[in-house]
Amino acid sequence: MFKTIFLKEMKDVLRDKRSITLLVLLPLLMMMALTIFYDKILTSHSDKSFQVGVEKAADREFIDQLETYLPDATIKEYADVQKAVEEKEAQIGISIDFAWNEKLKKQEKIPVHIYFDPGSQESSNAFSLVQTVFSNWQNETVQLRLKEQQLDPSVLEVFQIKTKTTKDEDDAIASFMLTILIPLLIPIAIANGSYPSATELFAGEKEKKTIEALLITPVKPIKILLAKWLTISLLGIFTGLLCIGLLSLLMNFTTELKKGLGALEHPLLFVSMSVVIIVLFSIFMAEVEMILSMLAKSVKEAGYYITPVMGLMTLPMLFMFFTNESLNLALYSIPFMNLFIFVRDAFTGQLTVAAFLIAVGCYVVIIGLLFPIALKMFHNHRLMLGK
Repeated sequence: MFKTIFLKEMKDVLRDKRSITLLVLLPLLMMMALTIFYDKILTSHSDKSFQVGVEKAADREFIDQLETYLPDATIKEYADVQKAVEEKEAQIGISIDFAWNEKLKKQEKIPVHIYFDPGSQESSNAFSLVQTVFSNWQNETVQLRLKEQQLDPSVLEVFQIKTKTTKDEDDAIASFMLTILIPLLIPIAIANGSYPSATELFAGEKEKKTIEALLITPVKPIKILLAKWLTISLLGIFTGLLCIGLLSLLMNFTTELKKGLGALEHPLLFVSMSVVIIVLFSIFMAEVEMILSMLAKSVKEAGYYITPVMGLMTLPMLFMFFTNESLNLALYSIPFMNLFIFVRDAFTGQLTVAAFLIAVGCYVVIIGLLFPIALKMFHNHRLMLGK
C-alpha cells in the first residue's frame, strides 16, 4: 500500500507543468546564467585592455611612453578628458603638464591629473594599472638621475622583498568564486525542486478537499506521511544532483572559472561527500516544507510560509565573510551554514572526515527530531482537514 500511495503522489506531481519547470528548467537557466556571470567577472578582472583618454594637444613622446608601458591599452585623444571618462568613452583619462619634458630634464615636479570613475570596475582596474605605470616610470627616472650623479642606486633599497604566493592568483580567485556559487545554487535548487510537491501534497489537498478521503482509507497515517515525504525528498534530491551535474558540464565552457577546480585536492572524495550532504539536506528541507505546508490552508498560504525559509538559506553566505577561515568544526553543526563551510574548506584543503561526519550527524539528528512533530501534526485531523 505504501508503494501504491508513493507512485500515485509521484505521478500527480510530475503531471503538473509547474513542477517540471521548477525541477528542470529553472535550475538549468539559473545555473547557466550565474556560471556565465561569475566567469565574466573573472574574465574582466584579468582583462588588461582598456581605453585611455589624453588631451588633443598631448605631446607625442608622452603618448609613446604610455603605449610602451600599456601595450594592451588604446590611447585616444579628446578635447575634454574628464568629460570623456564621465560619458564612458574612455575608462581613464590622463592630463599632464605640456612642459613635462622640460620639467623632467630640470628635475622639477610634473603635475599629472588622472580621471577615473570609482563606481566602475573597469575604470578602477584601469586606474590601478596607470598608477603602476607612473610608479615604474618614476623609479626608472630616479635610477637614471642617480647614475648621472655617479651614485649607487642600491642605496635607496632598504628591503629586498620577494613575494611568493602559495597559490596561483587567478586560480585562487576562481576557487573563491566557486565557494560562493556552489553552496548558493544547490540549496536554492533543492528547495525550488521540492517546493511544488510540498505545497500540493498537503496544503493543496486541503484546499481541494481530497485529504479527507485519503485519511479515512484503511492505511496507517505514518505510511501516508512517509510516502508523501519520500516524494518531496526525491524531487529535491533530483534537483540537487541535476545542479551538480550541470555545474560540472558548464565548467568546461568557461575560461576562468574552471581554473578554480584545481584547488580541490581530492575531487572524487568531494563529489561523493557532496552527494551524501545533498541527499540529507533534501530530506531535511522536504521535512521543513512538509511541516509548513501542513500548517497552511491553501497553496498560496503555504507559499507565504516557505518563501522566507528559502530566503534564509542565503544568510550563511554573509556570515561566512565574518568567520575565521581556519577549520571550525562547531560550524558544521549548523544547518545551511555547514553547506557553505563544507565547500569553502574543501577548496582550501582543510576539509576533514570529522567535519563531514559532524555535518551528516547534524542533519540526521534534526531530521529525527522533526519527524515526530510532523507525524503528530498529520494525526491532528482538525489541522489536516482545515476545520
